[in-house]
Amino acid sequence: MLGTLRTRITSAAGAVALLTAGLVGLSAGQADAMSRVNYCGSAYSYVRSWAITDGWSPWPTVGYIDVYYNSSNGYNCVITRANDSEVSGANHIVAGIRKSGTSTWNLDGTNSNYTSYAGPVYAYAPGSCIDIYGDLRYTSGGTGSHGGTAVYTGVACG
Repeated sequence: MLGTLRTRITSAAGAVALLTAGLVGLSAGQADAMSRVNYCGSAYSYVRSWAITDGWSPWPTVGYIDVYYNSSNGYNCVITRANDSEVSGANHIVAGIRKSGTSTWNLDGTNSNYTSYAGPVYAYAPGSCIDIYGDLRYTSGGTGSHGGTAVYTGVACG
C-alpha cells in the first residue's frame, strides 16, 4: 500500500513538473513576440505579416512586412518593421506596395535611415491582389552588414 501511494505521488509530481515546464516555455515564447503597431490609421484592419529573412544561414527572420486594408475606401497599406529579437540598430528599412499587374512601386525609406520601421505606404486595389516589398539592412556586432529583401506577389487578394 505504501509503495502504491509513493508511486502515485511521484507520478503526480512528475505530471505537475511537466505541465509547469510547458507553461513556462509557452510564456517565454509569448514574451519574446514582436508587437505590431498599426501606423496606417484606425480605419485599416490588419490582414497578415510576411517575413523578411536574412540571406545568411540559418536565415533568421530579421523583419516583417505588415499588410492592412481599409474596406471603406479600397486602399491597402504596408509597414516594414525590424524584428527586434534578431536586429538591433537597423540602419536601412524600405517598405513598398503596388497593385498586382502594375509596374510602379509606392515606396518609403529609399533615401532614409529608418531604425525601426518604414511606411506607411498605400495602394488602391479594391477587388485585386497586391505585391509587397520589404528591405532591411543592419550591422551585426562587428561581423559586417547583413540584411534581407523580400518581394511577395499576388497577396491579400480581395
